[in-house]
Amino acid sequence: MIQYAGMKAEESRSESYGQLPVGAYVAKVLKTEIVGDKPNQYLVIGLDVAEGKFENFFMNKFLSAKAAGSKFGEVKFKGTYRLRIPNPDNKEDPYPDTTYSRFNDMIFRFEKSNNGFRWDGDETRLVGLLVGINMQEDSYNGNMFTRVGRLANVQDVRDGKVKPMKPRQRQGTATPSMAMPAGEADQPSGFTPVEVVELPF
Repeated sequence: MIQYAGMKAEESRSESYGQLPVGAYVAKVLKTEIVGDKPNQYLVIGLDVAEGKFENFFMNKFLSAKAAGSKFGEVKFKGTYRLRIPNPDNKEDPYPDTTYSRFNDMIFRFEKSNNGFRWDGDETRLVGLLVGINMQEDSYNGNMFTRVGRLANVQDVRDGKVKPMKPRQRQGTATPSMAMPAGEADQPSGFTPVEVVELPF
């Protein structure tokens, strides 16, 4: 028989939101940040689901985990998408052609998803915009999770035209990733985070 002090049926707040299922979602940009030093820098985009039954998924998960505390250290906002910033002087980039292609595709997805928007390179102008997110299953050191695998056009997501991505398999020896990256509101332009909080990513 198992008995211990404080034993009761109680949902774990830190795990109650689980993983965002594989598939495509409409998301909104909450924050952007450039990290690293030139010439090896990344654009980090903080996103949250803006439409459908998973609306506010990452903010809810973040606030729930923060309230419950974490034995792994600082609780981080998981709805992020990272892109290496193209720079011809970056000798650390193993796939420069792919870097340019992915970044240009990111610009295309934002301009296609937001009528009349044209990006001038100012990352702060992405905040508040909508973009499609295609969630991909990933594994690392035996841990399974989902992450933002690719960006997509918002209308294609709404029309069901975005095909699911194949699971990503990779090997590594680092600490298992805790990342669990980021579908439909009638008025996405009026979407606001559940609570105004700093997003630590």
